[in-house]
Amino acid sequence: MRRITLRLAVITLSLTAIGGIAASPANASVVGVYPSSASCEAFGQRGLGTVWPWYTCYQSGTGWALWAPGF
Repeated sequence: MRRITLRLAVITLSLTAIGGIAASPANASVVGVYPSSASCEAFGQRGLGTVWPWYTCYQSGTGWALWAPGF
């Protein structure tokens, strides 16, 4: 379990760094990678309407990635 958590943390940090470099207001970006679809959906709902107008969760490797319009 610790190995999975570490891998997800590394993936999240990597995607955040890449997203920060390539993101612009008109681009959609990966907000994070979560261990389950339920946790991804929960985080997506928290930002819905305030941070992003829509979002989608999709399976990415062993986790679930949250994709939303540039924030």
